[in-house]
Amino acid sequence: MHTIQLPEMTRRVFLSRTLQALGAAAAMPLASCATGPNRTADAATVAKTGSTATAPALKFLTPEQYATLEAMSDTIIPQGGAFALGARDLGLAARVDAYLPTFDPAVAQGIRGALVFVEQQAPALAGKAAPFSGLSGDDRAAVCNAMLRAGDMPARILVAMKWVSMSFFYTMDATWKSTGYDGPMLLVNSR
Repeated sequence: MHTIQLPEMTRRVFLSRTLQALGAAAAMPLASCATGPNRTADAATVAKTGSTATAPALKFLTPEQYATLEAMSDTIIPQGGAFALGARDLGLAARVDAYLPTFDPAVAQGIRGALVFVEQQAPALAGKAAPFSGLSGDDRAAVCNAMLRAGDMPARILVAMKWVSMSFFYTMDATWKSTGYDGPMLLVNSR
């Protein structure tokens, strides 16, 4: 019997490759919809999102895309839901934004396109007026359910957003205790 040796895969490499593959599969059709980075919030963005909250210093997303990601991740991982702390409490959108520049450029651009779709077009699937980031939590949940029921591209985008949110959420130390994970084990070389 011949044993096949597989390359060693670390948790971090696995998560990174999974996120990139999911982002590419779900969001590539939308890559041409997204605009390039815009680091400054403008009056139009505030008017569209209804939010006066400022995004942290962004590394990849525009302020509008950041607001959409924050609203989506908050819908998927709300405060007091399955976890005491939610996505907004932990700054999940900022963490994702910080890592997006390390993704394959086509995947990162696809995620931008997916966020544009969620913000501008997905609300209509549930009979809601855009923008997604300006909706109440219940209305955002209704939009997510409508995306899932719509199938095809909207469902793939929702699944990709869920994977991105959950995967990055679980990399945050504050979430480990509630999942029973004690953190990485360190081997110390004692001489």
